[in-house]
Amino acid sequence: MNIHSNYIIEEKKMPSFKETYEAIKNDWEKGEKNFNIECEMLHEGMQIKCTMDTKPFELIIDAPEGLDGTNMGPSPLLVILSSIGACIIAVTKFWAKIMEIEIEEMKVFSRGHINLGAIFGLDDSKLAGYDKLEPVIRIKANASEEKINELMDKVFSHCPIINNMGGASPINPKVQIKK
Repeated sequence: MNIHSNYIIEEKKMPSFKETYEAIKNDWEKGEKNFNIECEMLHEGMQIKCTMDTKPFELIIDAPEGLDGTNMGPSPLLVILSSIGACIIAVTKFWAKIMEIEIEEMKVFSRGHINLGAIFGLDDSKLAGYDKLEPVIRIKANASEEKINELMDKVFSHCPIINNMGGASPINPKVQIKK
């Protein structure tokens, strides 16, 4: 409980992972969430300010100087690689709890190959994005190799970023022209 001036503010206790898991297991609708992020163009270089409604968190995304950016934040392409690695680690931690595996160490090296010429429209037969995404996962846990492989199979089939990047979720952009 926090006390500010003459007000007493009750802090809401966040549920534990197990409480959240059990609640969703018992009632699927308790897992329904909408996340919203606002990305706003800034006028310096290629900077974009992304504000996430959950805290709120802010992230500045930019580009390197050679691509007209100021290099004050990661590029959108680096954010994709970061999201892949972070999501793999987060989902591994969830599944390790479910499977009662203790992870001692874990790193993900997210690797992606791209040719920027496709983004610039220099060859429309090439993919304007990563043509290879190859995360390399290094993990040490208190389980057999077989059990760790079972864990990682669960992770790869349940990781939202991997699923979304694989095309599972349609992206339906809508343009609103401001007058």
